[in-house]
Amino acid sequence: MERIVTAAQAKQRDREVIASGVSSLALMRTAAEGLASAVKDLRKNGESVTAISGTGNNGGDGIAAAWLLKREGVDARIVLSGDEKNCTPDAAYYLGAAKADGVPVFAEWEPKEHEILIDALFGVGLNRPVEGAVRDLIGRMNESGKSIVSADIPSGLHADSGEIMGAAVHAARTVTMQAKKAGMLLGQGRALCGTVTVQPLYADEGEPELFYQEEAEIAALLPKRPFDSHKGMNGHALLCVGSKTYPGAALLSARAALRGGAGLVSVCTPDPVRPFFAAVPEAITIPTGTDDWCEAAAERAIAAMENKQAIAVGSGGGKGNLLPVIEAALRSGTKLVLDADALNQMAKDRSLLHLLHENVVLTPHAGEMARLLDCTVSDVLSDPLGAVKAFRCTTLLKGATTLVHANERTAFLTFGNPGLAKGGSGDVLTGLVTALLAQGLSAFDAARAGAYLLGTSADRAMKLLGERALLASDVIDMVQ
Repeated sequence: MERIVTAAQAKQRDREVIASGVSSLALMRTAAEGLASAVKDLRKNGESVTAISGTGNNGGDGIAAAWLLKREGVDARIVLSGDEKNCTPDAAYYLGAAKADGVPVFAEWEPKEHEILIDALFGVGLNRPVEGAVRDLIGRMNESGKSIVSADIPSGLHADSGEIMGAAVHAARTVTMQAKKAGMLLGQGRALCGTVTVQPLYADEGEPELFYQEEAEIAALLPKRPFDSHKGMNGHALLCVGSKTYPGAALLSARAALRGGAGLVSVCTPDPVRPFFAAVPEAITIPTGTDDWCEAAAERAIAAMENKQAIAVGSGGGKGNLLPVIEAALRSGTKLVLDADALNQMAKDRSLLHLLHENVVLTPHAGEMARLLDCTVSDVLSDPLGAVKAFRCTTLLKGATTLVHANERTAFLTFGNPGLAKGGSGDVLTGLVTALLAQGLSAFDAARAGAYLLGTSADRAMKLLGERALLASDVIDMVQ
């Protein structure tokens, strides 16, 4: 399990390690060794190296890397952005060592023809926009076309949110110290970091609060299916979805629930949607007896909740009133996925938010999250780690990097591609998560496994699902 940290966590852990007796100078040298190694990997044709460094400890990492490279015979120099008098003690120590070994130090960067840059201007502590001469310098670095190796995090990238703070370095490689920072996976982080390597500095213990969801862990989450299993052993899911405006949402979520391995899938949907289910004969349709979601439809849906292992409400629900269905599902204690129109209606009538519990999965994108929190999308994107902690349930915040949070743990999932940025992807996710809940997974495990299955290619997902993905229609199609 790969640990991810916030800026505050990284700083606190550094302080603890130094307080335990580990030399801060030794830590800086180890960090510099990682940078120097990355530079040597890129340096194929005898390029010179310029460390463009600030006066803080991040700058010290770059200064020390230039010193180490010079000692190995590399043509290395330092451009110091800021007054030397403002250097931290450790940065000042390595600046003195570099000067003593003949590393030239300049106040301005004049590019060389064949040159690799070390970006060590700002570290994880940056919390205000980059302005003035430093912003211009970052712009020149990016426009130069030179390979850039960033120390810990690209300068100008917010370490927690991945926002660009006015301007940010676009790195070819980032050598991050000890653990990846959350902002390297969120916002613009993945686009700006290039190839990322982690340089270990010390041992970490305990289960991380934030972690990268690795593929190998997903297979262990999926329930084992014995040879003699039957539909009754694999959960009965109820989907309260669709409307005459969005019949496709009901079809997509139902097909996904079946592919996800639920033994039985019942779909309660308004009557105009039911004829479309001729294309999904494996699903059981429950008529509402109405053209849209209304009081009578809610009564049918509520009656259908009995003896179901998991429920989903919302996908394609349209403008009908889903609130009675949502309330009944929440009060039942049954495992529950709330998506799309269910989230939007809860945002308008916030009285149901207090009913959220540990068996619930919310699956908002940033816009839906903003409505639930009564804030702007910018607020959500500037603090996604705070947003997912807002409710007493599992929250799956969809995005290029998806966050799944529950009980002080947050998984980062980077599976998938821009092809998922289209209508219907969320409906598929709802069906997958509901199916996994019906088969006995916890809300947290079902959410991260469902997000993984959506994000990976169809071939890889099918290989992992195996027999649980086989539909009856697949067998019929093979009859000669």
